[in-house]
Amino acid sequence: MSRLGEGMIEAVDWSTYDVAGGPATRLGTALRALLASSDIDEASAAWNEIEEGVFSQGTIYSAAEPTVSVVLAALTEDQPSWRSGRLLDLLFFLVSGTSVADSSLQARCRDRAREGYWLLARWALAHEGWARENALETIEVIAPDRIEWVRAAMAGP
Repeated sequence: MSRLGEGMIEAVDWSTYDVAGGPATRLGTALRALLASSDIDEASAAWNEIEEGVFSQGTIYSAAEPTVSVVLAALTEDQPSWRSGRLLDLLFFLVSGTSVADSSLQARCRDRAREGYWLLARWALAHEGWARENALETIEVIAPDRIEWVRAAMAGP
C-alpha cells in the first residue's frame, strides 16, 4: 500500500464531504482498498465502490477534491499497472467532471491536480499502455499548454 496515499486518506475527515449517495463516510475505506489491492480483481472491487460515488456520469461531488490529493500521493510510489491505471482513470474523471452543487469544484480539483503535473509527466515518460495514456489524458485537461512538452520528451532527441 502507498504510505503517502494512506496518510492522505487518514488526514481527511470524509464525513464532511459528499458523494453521489450522501456523506462520503465510506469513500476512505474504498480508496484504501484500491491502494491495498493485490490483484486486478481486488482493484476492480474497490473501483466499483468508488465509481458512481465520488463521480457519476460526468458529475463530481465534494469528496473529489481531497480524492485528487490521495491519488497524487499514491502515485509518488510505483504501482502495478492494474492499480496505477485505475488511479489515473480516477484522476481523469475527477478533473474532467463538473459539479451541479459547486461551480468552483472542477477548478479546485484541476488546481490540485496541476500541482502534480511533473509527477504525471513522469508517469507518462516512465510507463507504457494504460498508465501512460491516462496520465497524458489528464495532463491534456489540467495543463493543455504543457502537453506538447511531455509528448516531445517521449519522442526523444
